[in-house]
Amino acid sequence: MELTINAAGDEQALKEFCDWLRADADVLRSATISTAESPDLVHLGAFEAIFMSIGSLTGLANLGIAWGNFLHSRKETPPFTITIEGALTGEQRAMLRNLDLPLARPEDVE
Repeated sequence: MELTINAAGDEQALKEFCDWLRADADVLRSATISTAESPDLVHLGAFEAIFMSIGSLTGLANLGIAWGNFLHSRKETPPFTITIEGALTGEQRAMLRNLDLPLARPEDVE
């Protein structure tokens, strides 16, 4: 499963979440994480999106746990959206329905 996480321009929150994910041993065991660097020289070192490749339901659950823990560490919910690329299996749909992730198209898991 391929995921893209955007933050509607809140680069600081996106960087903090990326650092959070990379610090989580369970997430790192079950997902590949990369970023898309900002081409804007003013924001050198910033990035626009987090890309994740998750190969198991356990990996998806680990993302959900990391997201929930990240939210509890903040005063405000960041304006994130998670876009899922490709078709989902029935098991993936069921797992996503149970996670409180900010999906760009929640109807895709219905």
